[in-house]
Amino acid sequence: MPTSSESEPVSTAAPVAGGPRWYRRRIRVVGPCAALVPPSVIGVLSLFILLLGEGQLSAVVGLIGTMISSPGLLLVGAPIANSSSYPMAVLLSALFWIAVGFIAAWRATRRPIAGWPEFWREYVFLWLATATGAGTGIVIAATRIGGALL
Repeated sequence: MPTSSESEPVSTAAPVAGGPRWYRRRIRVVGPCAALVPPSVIGVLSLFILLLGEGQLSAVVGLIGTMISSPGLLLVGAPIANSSSYPMAVLLSALFWIAVGFIAAWRATRRPIAGWPEFWREYVFLWLATATGAGTGIVIAATRIGGALL
């Protein structure tokens, strides 16, 4: 007579509190807001580096971090453009990151069993694409403008 381990695998994970549908819905609702956390942390740290740091290295690190966390600043021509348009650029960047979070949540919950690790994996891929684009924009601006950028 077969034992339970031979006939059917025993699950060691605890069941999802509200069920898989509830959990997927939660990722889809909370994911876009959670997507704002990493760029906000990077942006605040980069702003502190720009304000408190001295020298070219802190300027480069602060500028790259700020542009990666708020890609809308590149649209308004930061850091050379008039700073009165920066708040609108930051708001547009927040809307952009919410959209990225929505896409990551949708992609992560396409499968029947979804969790936060899947959301963050999808988010990191989208974040890396955005960071690469923003970094490329900064490099192009630095080569065209030269020392005036820093």
